[in-house]
Amino acid sequence: MFGYFPTYTLGTMAAAQLFASAVEAMGGAEAAEAQFAQGEFLELRRWLRERVHKMGSLLTPGDLIAQATGRPLAADDLMAHIADTIAAVYGDDLA
Repeated sequence: MFGYFPTYTLGTMAAAQLFASAVEAMGGAEAAEAQFAQGEFLELRRWLRERVHKMGSLLTPGDLIAQATGRPLAADDLMAHIADTIAAVYGDDLA
């Protein structure tokens, strides 16, 4: 049963990295958030379709992430998301 936890963590890392790359392609966080706030997800869906869905069964997970984002799987985007979430909840001055 131990095997499940690392699998969830890897999936979360991949999702964070893919989302960060998609947001960057959409013009940055402000542009993406403005679209999402209006319920517009077409640009995100197009990015996913082109970079992920279309290639999903042709590549290994590692190759898919690297090709879609331009870099191998790493924890940077997940750690940034966690830090942003903590700052939003507890404030920026949390030591």
